[in-house]
Amino acid sequence: MDGTVTLKRPLTLREAYEVFSVNAWDADGKKHTVSIRVEFVHHLNGHHKDTVMNISSPQIESPLDHPPLAFARSSAGLKRAKRGWVIPPFSAVENSRGPFPMKLVQIKSDFAKETQMVYSITGEGADQDPKGIFTVERLSGNLFVTQSLDREKKASYRLIVHAVAHDGDNVKETPMEVIIFVMDQNDNKPVFTQNPFNGHVHEAAVKDYEFMRVTATDADDPETDNSIISYKIVSQEPPLPKPNMFDINISTGTICLRETGMDRDQWPRYTLLIVATDMEGAGYSTTGTAVITITDSNDNPPQFEQTSIVVSVLENKVGYEVAKLTVTDGDEVGSPAWSTKYRIISGDKGGFFNVSTGPSQLEGIITTVKPLDFEKTKQYVLSVIVENDDPFISSFPTSTATVTVNVEDVKEPPKHTVSVKVERIHHHEEHHIDTVMNISSPEMESPSDQVLTFPKSSTGAKRAKRGWVIPPFRVPENSRGPFPMKLVQIKSDYAKETQMIYSVTGEGADLEPKGIFTVERLSGNLFVTQALDREKKASYRLVAHAVARDVPSVIEAPMEVIIDVMDQNDNKPVFTQNPFNGQVAEAAVKEFMKVTATDADDSQETNNGIIHYKIVSQEPPFPKPNMFDINTSTGTIRVQETGMDREQWPRYTLLIVATDMEGAGYSTTGTAVITITDSNDNPPQFEQSSYTVSVPENKVGHEVAKLTVTDGDEVGSPAWSTKYRIISGDKGGFFNVSTGPNQLEGIITTVKPLDFEKTKQYVLSVIVENDDPFVGSLPTSTATVTVNVEDVNEPPEFKPKEKIIFKPEDAPVDTELITYTATDPDTGKSQKIMYKMGSDDAGWLSVSPETGVIKVRSLMDRESVYVKDGKYRAIILAVDDDVSSPATGTGTLIIELENVNDNAPVINERIIKICNRGSAPVLLSITDKDGPPFGAPFSVETQGETSKNWSTSMNDTSTGVFLHLKSQLEQGDYNVVLRVFDQHKLYQDSSIQATVCDCTGDEFQCTNKQLAGMALSGVLGILGGILALLLLVLLLLLFLRRKSGTKKEPLLPEDDVRDNIYYYDEEGGGEDDQDYDLSVLHRGLDNRPEVFRNDVAPTFLPAPHYRPRPANPEEIGTFIDDNLNAADNDPTAPPYDSLLVFDYEGGGSDAGSLSSINSSSSGHDQDYDFLNEWGPRFKKLADMFGGGED
Repeated sequence: MDGTVTLKRPLTLREAYEVFSVNAWDADGKKHTVSIRVEFVHHLNGHHKDTVMNISSPQIESPLDHPPLAFARSSAGLKRAKRGWVIPPFSAVENSRGPFPMKLVQIKSDFAKETQMVYSITGEGADQDPKGIFTVERLSGNLFVTQSLDREKKASYRLIVHAVAHDGDNVKETPMEVIIFVMDQNDNKPVFTQNPFNGHVHEAAVKDYEFMRVTATDADDPETDNSIISYKIVSQEPPLPKPNMFDINISTGTICLRETGMDRDQWPRYTLLIVATDMEGAGYSTTGTAVITITDSNDNPPQFEQTSIVVSVLENKVGYEVAKLTVTDGDEVGSPAWSTKYRIISGDKGGFFNVSTGPSQLEGIITTVKPLDFEKTKQYVLSVIVENDDPFISSFPTSTATVTVNVEDVKEPPKHTVSVKVERIHHHEEHHIDTVMNISSPEMESPSDQVLTFPKSSTGAKRAKRGWVIPPFRVPENSRGPFPMKLVQIKSDYAKETQMIYSVTGEGADLEPKGIFTVERLSGNLFVTQALDREKKASYRLVAHAVARDVPSVIEAPMEVIIDVMDQNDNKPVFTQNPFNGQVAEAAVKEFMKVTATDADDSQETNNGIIHYKIVSQEPPFPKPNMFDINTSTGTIRVQETGMDREQWPRYTLLIVATDMEGAGYSTTGTAVITITDSNDNPPQFEQSSYTVSVPENKVGHEVAKLTVTDGDEVGSPAWSTKYRIISGDKGGFFNVSTGPNQLEGIITTVKPLDFEKTKQYVLSVIVENDDPFVGSLPTSTATVTVNVEDVNEPPEFKPKEKIIFKPEDAPVDTELITYTATDPDTGKSQKIMYKMGSDDAGWLSVSPETGVIKVRSLMDRESVYVKDGKYRAIILAVDDDVSSPATGTGTLIIELENVNDNAPVINERIIKICNRGSAPVLLSITDKDGPPFGAPFSVETQGETSKNWSTSMNDTSTGVFLHLKSQLEQGDYNVVLRVFDQHKLYQDSSIQATVCDCTGDEFQCTNKQLAGMALSGVLGILGGILALLLLVLLLLLFLRRKSGTKKEPLLPEDDVRDNIYYYDEEGGGEDDQDYDLSVLHRGLDNRPEVFRNDVAPTFLPAPHYRPRPANPEEIGTFIDDNLNAADNDPTAPPYDSLLVFDYEGGGSDAGSLSSINSSSSGHDQDYDFLNEWGPRFKKLADMFGGGED
């Protein structure tokens, strides 16, 4: 290969020449480039063309080495038929250092052999801008360059060279063109088209999957390697799970997935540092950033919630919502794998429907885009599919919904001007049917010519069912009368046999607006009494009636008559507002506002309401009188001409005419005021490009820095208001930058707590932009904010913050539950942590201050009010010993208490009423505080005397018991004792006070038999005696208060020892708003029914009467004494929230009988001074009993 360049095929040059490059590589692999210019040289004498190739040297030659630019000879060499320039092109290197002026080439005419020639140049760089770059010596023809050239400013210069004889003997050369190419040097770095680049890829993407591209440009010559850019990834953050998860095409900048294993939950975002280098990777470099967001994989295809829908749509409706198809998608909400799009795949050959995604992104909305025609197609069956914006990660079935659209017929105006009415006329005598056609004239005929008659039956012999045949008709609005004006005659064919009476009801007759229509009773002529107005009411629905005057049984079924009011063009268009206001940027060429007008006339069936718009004037008419254009149908206004200048013409006023009947009817004028806004040609600039601030750690919402900017655009415009972005330095998303109140400041705040122990400093790069995009390519201002994190004392941290343990509720005291400790996040400090209880509502726990060991302090109870859903919560505090500001951390210990069978079941109802004859069993409900499996099914047994008169049976679920009366009892109150067992045979006795009434069934009416029939005087005497007795009892109690107490005998003899297991954990009683089981207060006696105050309990005794609690606190002593006395004398002893009978606990007790409480009157035997030592809670009790006689 010798490097010879030959022409392989005929060459067509669009210009006078063509330039191309040839590359060659030496033995060391170094590349050399030469430029070849091919041009045609026309030799006139021989009438042929030579192809001349001028080849530049691979090295940069000095321009002085160029041979002189001389004239060509003719091909014969004997005669110069016509002289012409032969100017081989040459190149000048950009960025030359001189010295200047520097010779490029010598221009020479072959006339110079015969006479002195004078040379000059004109053109670009000579006498045209940029002027003075090139000069020529007049006599020698030497061409000079006077300064360094820049290819990026101008890549070539076209000069015209002139040569004339010095002596002026009419010898001159024809001016010829000299082209000087500026040879490119690699003096420009690549520039990324944006920074950062943002892309996303789903986590299950396959290897080699391409998902984004970065691009950079280079201002150097694209025909050389100087602008050929190669791309390379130099770092990946985070470098997990592998450091080279991505690869980049070195030539195109396309980024693809190199390794699999991405996990969006662990590494939701990657940042790649990318280097772009020109000279195919061997020249200048620039760095850029690609931020890649890992999205949820599309592994859940969307599914229609309803796969078959049947809807009905009126014909001729465009833009009508046909159906809304809702779908579900299991992918991440808001991701491209979740958002949906829809397609109609079949059933819409005519293109009548469109399906679009609804606002919620999970619904497809089908609308009509063309009017449907019931007469052509009555039903459409559409198949619609749903897909995601992201492709599926594998082959999934596509969900399809079938939408059956039934087209509903609507009453349409006639398509012609001639109407034909066909009706049957039944001749009763001859029993045949005539068909009559009434054809209306093309012109509007009077409605009075129409007759509304009845149809005949199909057989002609018998009328199976008579009905109105009412052809619809129209009445024009705004008629001039005269009124009343006949519209139509209503006629029944019964009129041939008998006189009929006609009447009308409905809208316009006896309903509002009343009196518009009337009918003659005998003839049936229907009249309108006044001019109609379609805009007030477009149609009237009348009901026509016909009855025989002399035969009451002859009557027509009422039928509907519809009168449509025909529209006339009697309303002008009305603009919806005036003026209309809009704005447009001075550099914009687009649609920017819309004017609208309405017309009350009919726009569906006539042109009366169809409006066209037109601009009739523009003020000011500068720079051109037709700067704006308007869409005649929609009223949308757009910019038609460029050249708007906000400083000269800040506002335009357009006079707009709206005309109905498609521009041929009534007109209305309106105004559109257009404000010209500033175009964004001044980028905002930070007043300070570098900031250094300090921020304490753990502060969220703390103001870090306020960055002020300036902007030269119009104040208050979108080209002036600013917005800010952090482009680097905030990988963890700890900061946010927002626009301040004055629109010219960016305020950086913390959105996550900073951690001094993890990161001590952040260097943020913040850019500022306007709300409007820049006009043209403008530089973006950047500020660097260095944030130093200040260390503060942080509270100890429990891990986890909530600790859950499982323990039985009967764990013994001092049982070690768990060691729950905290760590100090201040790793740079040596601090000691102490532990204490923060919240232990029930007082069940204790914590070791040194070790954090948590133990049982008192027995736990799963059924306690402090336990919610079986869980007990306690707050543990960890306090460090920082000298200046000790910090406290909290941890929550959640103890899931395992249930233990420690509660016997009880009966809820304690008072019942029942008739002693024919009464239904009483259902009593049972409650067990223990949950499963220690509760139901329950069983119940009667105890003691209860078994004689009462029996029990369980309900179907064994959660309740039916109480039956076995024998007829006398009216009165009875104590029923029932023993209730859970499924593990833990039991408890419950006492029920049963009131037995002398009645039958469920009619609970208890009457006092002893008082029945007694005279009023007898009743009053008994009441008087009772009051006297009560008075004596009261005096006796007052006397006993002042009497020294005596010790009462125990309930049972001293030697009556019973070996029983006593329940000391059951206290019973309590406030009346607590659900306590009070029966346990006399459990010992219930275990031995035959023992009751050393006597057998009677079957019926009256219940005692207890004194209500006094309002005066000073009477509390008397109140207790009275109720103690009533309780001590109550043989049934039901536990009604008072001091009741206590079980016998054996002899030899150091404490006396509890009955001794009643024996004290004034308290002389007791010394209550010790109550003063018990603290403020017992102060009231000490005042009552320790205050002496008073």
